[in-house]
Amino acid sequence: MSDDDLLSQEEKEALLKGVEEGDVSTDAHDAPAGEIRPFNFAAASSKLLDRFTRLNTVNELLLAEIVESLTRTFRSEPRVRLEGVQTRPMSDYVASLGEIASIAVCSMAPLKGQWLFVIEPRLLYILVDRYFGGKGKAPASQRGAVLTLSETRVAEQMTANFLNNLKTAWSEVIEVTPDLVELESNPDYLSLPITDDPAIQISFSIALAEDEGLCHFVIPYAMLEPVKKRFGLATVESTQSTSEWAGIMTDRLRIASVELRAELSSLTLTVQQLLDLVPGDVIPIKSPDDVIVKVGGIEIFEGKFGTADGQNAVKITHSELEH
Repeated sequence: MSDDDLLSQEEKEALLKGVEEGDVSTDAHDAPAGEIRPFNFAAASSKLLDRFTRLNTVNELLLAEIVESLTRTFRSEPRVRLEGVQTRPMSDYVASLGEIASIAVCSMAPLKGQWLFVIEPRLLYILVDRYFGGKGKAPASQRGAVLTLSETRVAEQMTANFLNNLKTAWSEVIEVTPDLVELESNPDYLSLPITDDPAIQISFSIALAEDEGLCHFVIPYAMLEPVKKRFGLATVESTQSTSEWAGIMTDRLRIASVELRAELSSLTLTVQQLLDLVPGDVIPIKSPDDVIVKVGGIEIFEGKFGTADGQNAVKITHSELEH
């Protein structure tokens, strides 16, 4: 059924005018039980990120890896920032792409499925210009509808670097092996299925000079769903396991070695007196009656200095552990 079967042109114009002037409300209201109510699919999809609480930490590590990798490649430190993390249908993201971009179809063993790493054309031009000795500036107008051989070569190298960055950053959560399956420049030629299923889009802005561009990691939620617990907050599964670990840690702590040190005395010298010391000089130190016993630099005991069985010894007179 077409739009013309539903509304006439006059009715469409009247509806738009009513929305603009406020006569027609666009606010969603809860419907009574048993009646149709509005449902925001975008809002529901965004809640998927609530299950990936550790993704923020992983993205910070990924950003640092990208900076280090680009610095090594171009001998200058880029400006990189995380533009955001969002969920959106994969079909919606692919539809947003222009006629040309570096679109890497990737795998990520042991996870099943394929995902996309995309370098937008502006960023690709910046990387190519800097790679061949330029200042890293994008052209004023977009060139051609296909990537040149030089652009393809730089896109492949940069993609390999970014995939390695992802592998290193994600190793804090899960060991994966990202791999390039194919590189396309036209979204219409992508071989992986483009569905309306949600995907997680992680976007970074990169600048090597005055110009900047974007790249995106677009991973279907279905790929990460089996390992979503690893991206969530660590939780204690049971009181029994907690007790077991507590007992093990207590036993290990009881046999751990620590350094015990008793300070007998101290002496204050000027810098000149210190410089005047030569081998053979004797520094008089009076044996103290009371000494402080430290463990790891922390005062734990007080004691009396003396001898026992022909050896110097300290008798404990007070313990901070009693308080």
